[in-house]
Amino acid sequence: MAKVLRYMGEFLSRANVVWRVEILQEGYSGNVGVLDFEADEALVIDWKHADKEEVICGSEATLKLESPGDRTYEDLYTIEVGRIRMDVYRNNALYWSGALDPEFYEEPYEKARKYVVTLTFSDFGILDRLKYNLSGMQTLQSILLNALQRSTINYAYLDADTYCTTYFEGTNTKANPAALAVRSENFFDEDAEPSTLKETIEGILQPLALKMIQRNGKVYVFDLNGLHSAARRAITWDGDSQTMGVDKVANNVKVNFSPYSSAELLNGELEYGGEYSVEQVNLVADPGASYYSYYPDYSEDHRQGGNWDYNLINFTIFISTQGKGLRYLNPNARYCHILPLVGGPSECTAIAWAFHSGGHGGLDTGWPKRILNSVTQESGMQVMQTHKVFLPTLTSEGQKSYYVRLTLEMLLDARYNPFTEGNDGNEGGNYDRMKTRTGYAFVPVAINMYDSNGNAVCHYDNSSIAKGGTKGHLAYCKGSWVSGAGGFGSAYLEYYDPSDLWESAGILGWKKNRHCIGRPGKGNVDVMIYDSFKQMADGQYMPYPTQGGYLEVTVYAGVQCFDMDEYRLNGLIPQQTAWNDPKYWVDDNRYNQVRWLLYKAPKVELVKNNLIFDAAELDDVEYSGYINKHAKEEISIDTTCGTANTTCPTAKGIYCRASDSLQIQKLKRAGVTDHPEKLLIGTLYSQFAARKTTLSGEAVLDPGDLCVYTERNQAGKVFMMSSEQQNVIMDTADALYTEFNADEYDAIEEVNS
Repeated sequence: MAKVLRYMGEFLSRANVVWRVEILQEGYSGNVGVLDFEADEALVIDWKHADKEEVICGSEATLKLESPGDRTYEDLYTIEVGRIRMDVYRNNALYWSGALDPEFYEEPYEKARKYVVTLTFSDFGILDRLKYNLSGMQTLQSILLNALQRSTINYAYLDADTYCTTYFEGTNTKANPAALAVRSENFFDEDAEPSTLKETIEGILQPLALKMIQRNGKVYVFDLNGLHSAARRAITWDGDSQTMGVDKVANNVKVNFSPYSSAELLNGELEYGGEYSVEQVNLVADPGASYYSYYPDYSEDHRQGGNWDYNLINFTIFISTQGKGLRYLNPNARYCHILPLVGGPSECTAIAWAFHSGGHGGLDTGWPKRILNSVTQESGMQVMQTHKVFLPTLTSEGQKSYYVRLTLEMLLDARYNPFTEGNDGNEGGNYDRMKTRTGYAFVPVAINMYDSNGNAVCHYDNSSIAKGGTKGHLAYCKGSWVSGAGGFGSAYLEYYDPSDLWESAGILGWKKNRHCIGRPGKGNVDVMIYDSFKQMADGQYMPYPTQGGYLEVTVYAGVQCFDMDEYRLNGLIPQQTAWNDPKYWVDDNRYNQVRWLLYKAPKVELVKNNLIFDAAELDDVEYSGYINKHAKEEISIDTTCGTANTTCPTAKGIYCRASDSLQIQKLKRAGVTDHPEKLLIGTLYSQFAARKTTLSGEAVLDPGDLCVYTERNQAGKVFMMSSEQQNVIMDTADALYTEFNADEYDAIEEVNS
């Protein structure tokens, strides 16, 4: 909603400068009121002291008005932050802007009118109350513009280039805020709580030694090395008393970078949205219930006379349409929660596609009733779809260093109770036949990569491997990324027991997929599964995508199960293809004997391409340097954006080049190429290795753009404004000016840990 002028007033300073103050309110529709200013301190603009390493050089404006009536301005403080703004004009040119701070209000209560009311406005203070709300990869410039827009302040333009003097390594291209990018995920914690805009801006600018200030109606982002080359203006003292002092000297600087790295891109966690409790039990076959209970088996031993022993219920499964953790769930599926009771299984939340009720007896008795869906083979129907997760663009060499590991835990079982031993009272016969007649089981999936506009750029394809057969080693069965969108049949997850393909199975109970090798082996043909391959952790190991973007996994309905005898190979060349007709599972009516088909959510991890495929994570990084060993003070800076010695796709806080999204390790400033954190230490070395002069006192107000200052008695030195309180009606400023240098690097020794 647009802001509309509510109050306006003008006054002349002692130097006959026309100052105009406008107060605008969002959604206001009344008449414009006239402001009546206090005579001596009508408007004071105060830039609080900011050290050289601080990022946000914010300011406040204090407006003193005579209230024309009782509580005239009281309602301004009942409005939420950001809805009221003050713009200050100097000789009709925008000079300063800020939002009303609604936290404090006070006025004299003993008078009905003509008393002084103080209103306080802040330019960047509001950033501490606003939360980050962007998504995807964002340039630093877009984050700054978003923050300024949401702060509601009025400004002529943002200059984030003129005084930025950092360049990309080996180039003459500026690494300014428009050329650098970061991932939005870096500004949300594990509970999806966003950082404030103040935290975000400090996080993106501080490692680059950048600062932000509003001056003369403009917002500047600059580094001290760049500021040193700005226009110079002489300080004109106005009072009788000025003070010379010294700035601090630092012993050392430590910059701690937390890259916010986790190898788990999708953690596979689901949240059940329904109710459940141990008091809720249901042993009947009613297919319309929302929960079902199960004994260790359905034998008559669990009866007490004519009743069942309710004190021996092993677990209850609850189902609900409500839950979280997926982008899409088929309306015919349900979130489910398995609650252990007496000696039951581990408690978990999952997705129920098909199962039978707790009616006692085998499936042939007719007591158990099918709940939800049939256990289909290949139908092309989607069961679930994950949220998208980001994978940054890597160079071709960088792609070789990683695998994307996809794991889907599934429960496909013939037992009445899939968590206890198969016996006469627990479908032992069907369980044994399913075990010995299942060498390989396949779940169809689609694994797509999307760009920021939602267009599918490529998909993972291992269909030829799944429908054929390879040796058990990643060298033979990696699969590949193919342009465009993948769908049903483009990829498969495979379940098998690599230690015993003949008499065991990769299903029955909760089991995770193994890397897909198709269906090798029969008779005198060796099943070549290397020992190292057997020892790999579960999951499908996909090469790193050829293009960065957002990865999404779709799981389709159905499981294709094959016995070892259903696929014959001469070496690795198929002689018989039975992909759409798994003989023993169809002929022996195996699919109709399945009692359970449950899934957990897909889990996606990034692992290193090494012998142990360990997690691709980056620990916190510390950069340090001695400044002056004779000094006492230590400067400690914690950053959420930065660089590391290696490329790590899971590090959300790493700076990237905006043009191609490649991660950055080093930048260049003042002729030195290093990590930006080391360049920051070099900047602070240039400022705090030796004493710098400070000058303070009352000076003539300087209304100009961002600049550096000189003083006639300080030959060869330049000063930056460190704090300033401008009394605009008096045309004066109480200011602190601090000497500073351009970057002058030396061999900076790292701090001993």
